[in-house]
Amino acid sequence: MALAQALVPLHVLGAIGLGALIFRLAPPATRRPTLVLISLVIVLFAYQRPLLLVAGVLSVALGVYLASRLGLASSHIVAGLVVLYAALHGLLGLLTFTPALDWSGLTTATALPTLGLPVAFTFLRLTHFAVDFGDARRQAEQPALFAYLAWCVFFPTFVHLPLIRFVAWNAQFTQLEAGWRAAQVWRDTQAGLLRIAQALAKGALAGVLLTALNPGAAVLRFPHTPPIEFALAAVLLGATYYLGFSGYTDLGIGAARLYGITLPENFAPVGLLLHTHRMRDFWRRWNITMTRWMNDYIFQALGGSGRHPLRNVMATMIGCGLWHSVSLFGIIWGAGLGGLLLIEHAWNRVRLRRQWPDLPAWVRQPALLLGLCLINLALTPYAYDAYFGRYLYPLFWLEQIVRGSA
Repeated sequence: MALAQALVPLHVLGAIGLGALIFRLAPPATRRPTLVLISLVIVLFAYQRPLLLVAGVLSVALGVYLASRLGLASSHIVAGLVVLYAALHGLLGLLTFTPALDWSGLTTATALPTLGLPVAFTFLRLTHFAVDFGDARRQAEQPALFAYLAWCVFFPTFVHLPLIRFVAWNAQFTQLEAGWRAAQVWRDTQAGLLRIAQALAKGALAGVLLTALNPGAAVLRFPHTPPIEFALAAVLLGATYYLGFSGYTDLGIGAARLYGITLPENFAPVGLLLHTHRMRDFWRRWNITMTRWMNDYIFQALGGSGRHPLRNVMATMIGCGLWHSVSLFGIIWGAGLGGLLLIEHAWNRVRLRRQWPDLPAWVRQPALLLGLCLINLALTPYAYDAYFGRYLYPLFWLEQIVRGSA
């Protein structure tokens, strides 16, 4: 799956490059609608995302924009987005494990990157916008429609990551509209191509690890797999997940750079990640823009570190899990990661109160990484067969209730 995500076909890379050339040559006054059109063409015809998906995203994005322009409360817009996301993502998760997915031509390995990720990323972006621009008091700050649409459908962030807030993205885009120098275009092109090459290398390595060593087989044999073999397989799956996910992000960052947009970094270098021995440091280095989103829009909204910080941490991590998968998978994964944070917090409180020395880094580091890798398995519904996986989705039980009452 990591290989399919990061190693993209040549026609996709060609479309990205041709689109960058057209965008650079477009007159300044037409660059926003030009970018909207280029992004839609690349998403629909190069990445081959379904028309229904793109039309649905555009419809919801326009609805959020209109609601913000009318001064609807941010809380109401966000509540509507949460309900819609839960319904769509829960339905997608259920269909992944049923023959109903066959009509689309997708498989369990392609459903997530093709449908799930664009929906998930769009939800985060639109929540950004609803909170930052909702409510009547912000009417003077409302952006122009094409500026908003260009941000919503900009293909590197629509298909990939990282997250970038509208204000930061629009500030860069406004500078591009003022014109650019050949030297800057050359630097952007070099940086973008280098980042894309890095993404392809990571995807190739992830594919080799998955196919040559096949850690998924050891995981699927649980509980018959020996503990040491299972632990090694979990770590290897974690490594391939990092390569695939960070490579997927690198591709988006590199593609955006070809268009003159610098997206924020989303992962720390692998060397820094391997030297992580505290959970709080891990979340400053892994999926960084997502961590900031969770902090700003869930943790701080619940009260942050002021009142009930432990409850807020657990609620934030469960929310993060549900964003990944609206199912028991997501709840288990989020609660597991939140539990690691609470255990670390409790240990530090006891240690400081009793003046105990901290465990050495060489003990904390492998223990933390192993714990993260084991918990991450709960986030991988594709490691389960279709018969078992469907029981973890609430819509399956709703269907059974409806059938039973019929």
